[in-house]
Amino acid sequence: MNLFGIGGFELIIIFLIGLFVVGPDKLLILIRKTKLIYTDFKKKRDELISVVEETMDIEDDDVKELKNIKESLDSISEDASTKLKQIKKDLDR
Repeated sequence: MNLFGIGGFELIIIFLIGLFVVGPDKLLILIRKTKLIYTDFKKKRDELISVVEETMDIEDDDVKELKNIKESLDSISEDASTKLKQIKKDLDR
């Protein structure tokens, strides 16, 4: 068992210290509140991770779309340049 990088033996020591400091009744309440806070923290962390990943996916899609638009514009520019060169050659004759 590994919670916050703390092993089983360390948890037992923390539990015993807590037992002496706050007493058995308040220790159970403290453990329950700590569990609720930890669970809420995990939910918020997972929510934040999903929002960040979603934002990055949207940005990736936008970048791909912009690259496609750039490629299309480059292709149109090349076609126009080729046609203008051909027209110039025809006019020079």
